[in-house]
Amino acid sequence: MTRINLLVAKVVLLGICIWCVSSGSVWAEEIKISVTAYTLKECFHNKGVTASGEPVRKGIVAVSRDLERKGLTLGTKIQIGNMGTFVIKDRMNRRKKGNIDIYMTSYTDALKFGKQKYTLVRKQRASALPENQKQYVWALN
Repeated sequence: MTRINLLVAKVVLLGICIWCVSSGSVWAEEIKISVTAYTLKECFHNKGVTASGEPVRKGIVAVSRDLERKGLTLGTKIQIGNMGTFVIKDRMNRRKKGNIDIYMTSYTDALKFGKQKYTLVRKQRASALPENQKQYVWALN
């Protein structure tokens, strides 16, 4: 009976070691996303009120629901390239996938911004973020 207990203990210990090594090796997760811009003109149906109940303003972004399920929930702060820090306060229509939408006050600026490809980086320490990478989005909290 003690040999079986010893064998079980070794298998459990091996499983714990494998789990620790595999979870430590996933240092950062990268997801390809699109970043677009919207204005008050596009959110006329809700009179400019976000999903969090606040009015739209600079510094707010909306996320697609698939990204929200991956951890980018309302209230999360994100860094978008060298554009600055934004707070997720809105969510997009269910038909949108893999998208972050930045609120802009100028419709012309939103059109100029267009649709850009970025890489969303999660599970990475803020101190290790590359400073010269323009096409990255980082979840800060």
